[in-house]
Amino acid sequence: MNNSIVWSKLGLGTGTLASLGRAASLSQVDNLISMMLKSGVTVIDTADCYGSGDCERLLGRALGQKRKEFTVITKAGYRLSDLPGPLRLLNPFIKKGLHRWGRRQIFDPAYLAKCLDHSLSRLGMEQVDAFLLHDPPLEVVSDESVIRACGDFRKSGKTILTGISSGDPAVLKAAIASGAFGVIQTPANLKVAGTLKPLWRECEANQIHVIGNHVFDPSCVEIPGMTHEKLMRGSAALLPGNSTVLCGTRNPSHLRQSNEWVHDPLSETDAERLSMEFGARP
Repeated sequence: MNNSIVWSKLGLGTGTLASLGRAASLSQVDNLISMMLKSGVTVIDTADCYGSGDCERLLGRALGQKRKEFTVITKAGYRLSDLPGPLRLLNPFIKKGLHRWGRRQIFDPAYLAKCLDHSLSRLGMEQVDAFLLHDPPLEVVSDESVIRACGDFRKSGKTILTGISSGDPAVLKAAIASGAFGVIQTPANLKVAGTLKPLWRECEANQIHVIGNHVFDPSCVEIPGMTHEKLMRGSAALLPGNSTVLCGTRNPSHLRQSNEWVHDPLSETDAERLSMEFGARP
């Protein structure tokens, strides 16, 4: 694993920052960035398909000269439309159409190379810290042409690390076994912890950085007596000690609170008990 990357315990998930009809303003993102700097939160996770490229553009404008203070991750693999100017309003509808017509994903190496270039352009950067395959199927993570392409992306200097984002245990296991990836992003809520924890430990043994997402999964939050605090502190306890947990928010106070929780995890025993209770639910 590359030791030049600064991995904070908490990271900002940006999946909703550019959502249709409720996109965050530049000033809102500026406020989030300011809170991150104050709190020591360095990791920003995005993807080319978030807002059909608009999320990356927004982050590029907000980061500006502060880029060196952050660890930036982006992902590719889902088809998207990125029409310019006034036509940009059509992008979400074209993307939905592509997905509905069975053209949901593509992991062709040439396509991934273009995705990385386009992401760098939108972000206004020459290099990202990690470039991830976004929910790849099993055959992709063992495809030699894809693995070679990931190596080429690193050699080009356009990304420091490559990795995958997936919640499929078979895909995660194959990715770990390939030895080709330095980052694995996976769901980390208490409902899935019993299934995925052995794979998190494999990542730790192989010096693969783990990024946990979907900690506040609705199926967990809706359980009577459950709180966001318990979910965040429980996940932080079960993930490897150097992992990053993502928090998707546009509220600086929520970000600060989540950062306090992730630095004060439950005991592993209490977190395991909670996870077992989740596992016993239908």
